[in-house]
Amino acid sequence: MDGGCGEVGSGTEEQRRNSGRRKKSASSARERNSRRLESNERERIRMHSLNDAFQGLREVIPHVKRDRKLSKIETLTLAKNYIMALTNVVCKMRGEDQPYQLFPDNTQTHASTVPEGILDP
Repeated sequence: MDGGCGEVGSGTEEQRRNSGRRKKSASSARERNSRRLESNERERIRMHSLNDAFQGLREVIPHVKRDRKLSKIETLTLAKNYIMALTNVVCKMRGEDQPYQLFPDNTQTHASTVPEGILDP
C-alpha cells in the first residue's frame, strides 16, 4: 500500500511540477512574443527613418527622369557621382588636380548615373 500512496504522491508532485512548467512556458512564450513585437516595431521605425532619409536625398539630387521614383541604388549612385563631380568642380576652380575620373576609359558610361549638366563647363 505504501507503494501505491507513494505513486499517488509522486503523481501529485509531478502534476505540480508540470503545471509550473506550463506556466513558465506560457509566460516565456508571452515574453518572447512581446520581445518579438517590440523588435519588429523598432525595425519598422528604423526602416521608416531610412526611407525618409532616402526620400530627402532624392529631393536634392538633380536627375533627368522625374516621372518615377528613383530606386535606392539609383539614388546612392547619383549622390556619389554628384558629390564626385562637385568635388572636381571645386578643385578645378582652385586650380588643383581633379581627384575623380568620372568616366574611366575602360568602362562604359551610363547617362543616368551622372545628373544632366553636372559635367558641363
